[in-house]
Amino acid sequence: MGFFSKNTQKSPFSLEALEDCTEKKDAYLLALLTLLQYLKAFSFDLNEIDADLFKARLDTLAALFENESNIKKLEYRFETDKNEIAAFIEREKEYFSNKDAEFKDIIKVLSSGIAIVNSENQRFNTLIHEETLKLEQITQLDDIRKIKEELTEKITNVKTFIQEKQAQDAQHIEKLSNKVETLKTALQETANAALTDGLTGAFNRLAFDTEIANRVTKNKRAFSLIMFDIDNFKLINDAYGHQIGDRVLVALVQKCKRLIREGDFLARYGGEEFIIIFPGTSLKDTLKKAKQLCATIADTEYAVDESEGSKPLSFTISIGVSTRRRNDSVTSLIDRADKALYKAKHLGKNRVVSEKEID
Repeated sequence: MGFFSKNTQKSPFSLEALEDCTEKKDAYLLALLTLLQYLKAFSFDLNEIDADLFKARLDTLAALFENESNIKKLEYRFETDKNEIAAFIEREKEYFSNKDAEFKDIIKVLSSGIAIVNSENQRFNTLIHEETLKLEQITQLDDIRKIKEELTEKITNVKTFIQEKQAQDAQHIEKLSNKVETLKTALQETANAALTDGLTGAFNRLAFDTEIANRVTKNKRAFSLIMFDIDNFKLINDAYGHQIGDRVLVALVQKCKRLIREGDFLARYGGEEFIIIFPGTSLKDTLKKAKQLCATIADTEYAVDESEGSKPLSFTISIGVSTRRRNDSVTSLIDRADKALYKAKHLGKNRVVSEKEID
């Protein structure tokens, strides 16, 4: 059959089929872009949960799907942003849930205070009314001396009532102030607990995501970070049990806190993996800090129990180091540290690898 021979059968890969596929693709793309716009419109403008970063992420994702033709890139970006979108929705739900509880507590405190004040005001008004009636009776007296005596007594009574009322009001205001301060302290403690890892006392993943996003998008100050985890942590859990494994995580965080500055940001990234942000620190200086930390951890031994002859436990960590670049995103900055950490593992663990070694 020649190349230009007639073929009466319709091929499954005909132009009509391709046209239909293109129409479906365009429809899916339009639906996706519309849903992203709806998602952006329904997110509240709340600085506390970085709504502006979330909306910018949605715009970037929409532009990528509209212009990018590489399927692998689209799949990778969507998988990453899908988790970020879900995390933002949870933060928004948690934010409104907490605010609802806060307002209920404040309303309860103020309602209680108002009820007390109203009760005291009613008593005060009753006393003043009684004294007013007595003053009216004085006007019916004929003896000027008697009138003066009665007026003096009643004025003294009224002054006493006013002084008592002022003292009572001051006490109520102080009690209300104390209750509000106690409530504010409790709310702050709750907020801090929401950003802290319950086991180790380091900041948690939510706190880190917020901190790193602010530093990359809003704070122009230079900084570096290290990503590290415990070498062979599974073997520690298998050999000693998960309780000892938890104690190892706690001991690691305590050791790190003693070696870093007050303004450095230590967070548990997940499992046995941690990140430290070093504000205002160059890559060179951060490498020195990382090597000091790596060596100190390797040289430290921990008693597993108090029994005589028990063998102490020691462990090592591997570290990847990256520093912020001018056009960095959160993803690119962390990705370089993660790749450096992976190379440190690949080279034999218990070592520090810089981002320059993976370029």
